Order: sequence, then C-alpha cells, then structure tokens
Amino acid sequence: MRIEAEGRLDALLHSALELSAEHDLDQILERMVRCAAEVADARYAALGIFDATGKIERFAHVGLDADTVARIGDYPQGRGLLAEVIVAAGPIRLTDIGSDPRACGFPPCHPPMRSFLGVPVRVGNRRFGNLYLTEKLDGGDFDETDERLVVTLAAFAAAAIESALLVTIEHDLAAAQERSRAQREMLARVIGAQEAERARVARDLHDQIGQSLTSVLLGLRLVDGSLPADAPGLEDARAHTDEVRALVAQALEEVRQLAFELRPTVLDDIGLVAAVHRLAAHLTDRFGVRIELTLDGVDDDVRLPAEVETVVYRVIQESLTNVARHAHATRAGVEIAVNHHEARARIVDDGVGFDVGDNPPRSLGLAGMHERTSLVDGRLDIVSAPGEGTTIVLEVPTRLHGGEES
Repeated sequence: MRIEAEGRLDALLHSALELSAEHDLDQILERMVRCAAEVADARYAALGIFDATGKIERFAHVGLDADTVARIGDYPQGRGLLAEVIVAAGPIRLTDIGSDPRACGFPPCHPPMRSFLGVPVRVGNRRFGNLYLTEKLDGGDFDETDERLVVTLAAFAAAAIESALLVTIEHDLAAAQERSRAQREMLARVIGAQEAERARVARDLHDQIGQSLTSVLLGLRLVDGSLPADAPGLEDARAHTDEVRALVAQALEEVRQLAFELRPTVLDDIGLVAAVHRLAAHLTDRFGVRIELTLDGVDDDVRLPAEVETVVYRVIQESLTNVARHAHATRAGVEIAVNHHEARARIVDDGVGFDVGDNPPRSLGLAGMHERTSLVDGRLDIVSAPGEGTTIVLEVPTRLHGGEES
C-alpha cells in the first residue's frame, strides 16, 4: 500500500509540473482530466469550466470514445447532481450515483456509472469549474485518499487555468492593440493623403482657375476701356460688361473661399494662429457671426508640429463652420493656449445647441473631429444641450517649436 501511495503521489507531482508548464487552456483541461483519472484510478473523468454567468462553456473528458460522445450529443449543462457540485462548498463523494436523490439520470447512449467524485476547481473564492470522476477501475469506491489527491490536483489546475486565462487576456489585448495601431496608421495615411490632396486642389484653384478668372477681369477692363465714346450702343455694352465682370468677380471670390476652406496656405506658411485669424475673419464676413479669438502662450512666432497644427486647425474650422451654418449663433469665442506639454483649444458659442447623446447629424463632422484627435493622442470633449449653446474642448500633447521658452 505504501508503494502504491508513493506511486500516486509521484503521479500527482508529475501532473502538477505538467500543468504549471502549460499555458494553453485547452491543453490544461485535457491534461487535467487525464491526470485526475490516473491519480484516482478512475475510468472516466471530466472537467467543466464556467462562463461569466455560471454556465458550463468548456468541457474536457477522458474515457469515452468518439462514437459514444457523438451518440450522447451535447455535453452536460449542470443539472441534477452536477448542479449540486456547482454550488457545493467542497467535494462530493458517492458510492452510487443512481441512489442519490439529487441525480436526474443519464442521457440516452450514456455508459452506466456508479461511483462518483466531484471536486471544485478554484483559487481562493474564484471558482473556475468542477472536476468529475466516475467508476473506479477496480470496481470499488473513491476513498479519502482519492479525494485528497484530486483536491490537491484541482488546486494546481486552478492556478494553471488562472495563468492561462491571464495569458489569453494578454494575447487578446496585444492583438487588439495591434489592430488599433494598424487602424490608426491606416487612418493617418488616409487623412494625410486627404490633406495633401486638399493642398494640391487648393493650389490649383488659386494658381490656375484663380489666375484665369483674374485674367478675364483684366480683359473685360481692357475691352471696356477700348470702346469708342461715340460707339453705337455703348451704354448697353458697358452694362453688359459690368454684369459679366461682377459674375467673374463673384466666381473668383468663391474660388478663393473654396481654396481657403480646402487648405489655407497661411497654415503652412505662417502657422496656426494666422490661419485661425484668417478663418475667423472669413466666417464673420460671410455669415455675420462675431468671433473673438483669445491666445495664451502662442503667437505667430510659435510653431507646433505640422500634424498638431493641422488637427487643431481642422477641429476649430469644423466647430466654427457648424456655428456659422447650423447653430444660429450671434457670437462665438475661440481660446488657444499652448505650453510645453500640450496645445488646448476651446470653442464656445451661444447657439441653439444639440443633444450630444442623441446621434447628432453627420453634417456636424463630430466623428471626423474625434478621428483626427485620436491620431495625435489627444482628447476631445463636447458639451451641448438644446437651447444652451455648445462648448468644444480639444487637448493635444505637443512640444514647442521656435519662440522663447517661458
């Protein structure tokens, strides 16, 4: 008996070493049921792992062949005696399953089972599942030694399961972070390409179409000046050229506005502050909204990284455009503050506001603001309510380029 006990203890220690070296959950479950059957001399062993609701989501077993498993069908759902094991504080050991009033019988095609040992698998108060063993190979019953060995093995298994779950969580987190990084890189490339295309189109509008329209205006002035004073229909001709000249001038102004909205050259040439000054003046002239600009720690001599200036400008541009076109506001304020750690922009208006949590229309461009902000690891907060105006606060980590340190 001593030799047998030492052999079972050796098997337990070997099983514990195997479990501690394994990090794959399915492999742990498979090793666990095989080791438990070996240690307790059981014909059948099974291990059920719970999900967050307490239902069995994984089930590993040993002793049943594939044909029998297929005929039985779905694995146990934790009813009858198995349900009792789930809620029991400790092991349950029976000499005859069928005689226990808590048993609800076996499904069709299930092999007969008599002796039973059920052991919880847990670390501290956290219960991962239950280990079930049936049918001693010698036809006898499970005894206290079997119970102690299996309880010890279950403790090792619980620690291994907890470790495997942590590894799985770490892998899932790493995979999610990699997907997020790839998505951020793709979004950055897309937005970068959009900005480059905006700049190209803006230059083409300004340099080609704008110059062509300017040439047309000059040509009309030459035509108007070359008409003889006594030419028949002079007044009608001048009225017509004046009308055409007004239309061309309007088209030229619209081209300039479009080029500015696409990508103001002042943003690249001079910087954020000058671009926002120009934007505020443009929107005030066009829509009549008073826009007050307040600066703290930033002026035309302070340049931020190009991607930061672009994000801050685009958020301010989108916000003020919403103010002008949708908010029915009479005034708005823009505050820009920069220090050695971050750039902060705050846009406030006295308009009609909207319900932030009520899926605001895509025309407001809020999703685009959030996407741009995320690319520079910034933070965007939007506070608004019907009848109470809107406040948008952008915070972007950055470092100063040029200018004097304070």
